[in-house]
Amino acid sequence: MSFLGSLWSSLSELAGHKLRSFLTLAGIILGTITLVVMTSLVDGVTGEVAAGFADLGFDGVFYVSEQPPRSAYETARFAGSEGLRPEDADFAAAHAETLSDFAPAHQETITVKANGRTASVRVNGVTPSYARVRNRFPAEGRFISDSDLRLFARTAVIGFRLKRRLFGSEPAIGNRVDVGGISMTVVGVGRDLTHQFFDDDELIREMEGCTVPLTTMERCLLGRRPLSFVAVKTNDPENLEGARREIDRLFTLAHRGVGDFRVQNIAEEILRARAETSTMINNWRIVLSSVAGISLLVGGIGLMSVMLISIGERTYEIGLRKAIGASNGEIFLQFLTESVSLALAGSAVGIAIGCGINVAVGRFFKSGLPVQPRGILSALALSILLGVAFGTSPALREENPRLAVQ
Repeated sequence: MSFLGSLWSSLSELAGHKLRSFLTLAGIILGTITLVVMTSLVDGVTGEVAAGFADLGFDGVFYVSEQPPRSAYETARFAGSEGLRPEDADFAAAHAETLSDFAPAHQETITVKANGRTASVRVNGVTPSYARVRNRFPAEGRFISDSDLRLFARTAVIGFRLKRRLFGSEPAIGNRVDVGGISMTVVGVGRDLTHQFFDDDELIREMEGCTVPLTTMERCLLGRRPLSFVAVKTNDPENLEGARREIDRLFTLAHRGVGDFRVQNIAEEILRARAETSTMINNWRIVLSSVAGISLLVGGIGLMSVMLISIGERTYEIGLRKAIGASNGEIFLQFLTESVSLALAGSAVGIAIGCGINVAVGRFFKSGLPVQPRGILSALALSILLGVAFGTSPALREENPRLAVQ
């Protein structure tokens, strides 16, 4: 009998015992579902979390902020310092070796009004370098420019949520907003930083906030005062400790030896959080893979049991085929093909159900939950392996019908 003949015979046997075939394949079906869904789900969560970390904008970033005096001596010593100033960032940028950008910023909670709606939000006064340091390029329009700084321009970039709150579905670019009593033109709208599995208060405040030129904030809203912080980005993310030491050295020089500032290594905290999250996701992967493996193993054992029963029931057929000239190899191929066909049928059902689950669950992910080809290929490969591994022994027993009956 040819391979196609063996395949047709095995499919006929499956069709003739539908319930038994389905119950036999339950383990393979469940294992395949777990494998397909697990691959897509873990990859989807991994991508969503990675996007969340990227949108935080803290990769390779340090914050330099004010250090309150901790003793009477420091109080007296700090009195001679003007605190953090934009000039400190300029000085550090001119003498930096491994640091790429410096973004001085003011940060204050201010009332913003537009279209008869009012919101008390966090307003950042920044320079154009802030977009590079924190990856804050807007989704619509443009960011604060150098000319905005020079001209003390009354321009604003509003957050994604603030735009919806003040303007709804109407366009915001070119419209006016009242920021602390100062009318400003909206030149940009920030990106949607919402993530299903990455909920962060900082991102929410940014989406609900507003950004204006640093010089405009100083002249029109706050007056001359120390900066809230200076955000610094390093060129060498592999040497964060060296970058921290360089920042400390540069700002100490800028403040003439007065250490009235502190350096927060946010980049290292993000790396630590990434590593912890990666470990947790890998643990999920191991657990789900174990569940899929156990289900497939149970399905393989069930497959072997059914093949033994099937061969025992077909002893007469085996003897008849041998009597008309069928070789042991041909009969072995028939039953091995039947075993592999059973496994592939279960895998196909599992893949179909798994793909349906992915489509249903995908709506909870920002970028959807596409079916991963490697999950499907792994399921098919494992099914063939199961069919061969658990079908070989029963197929070999056909050489001795009396043994098969036993």
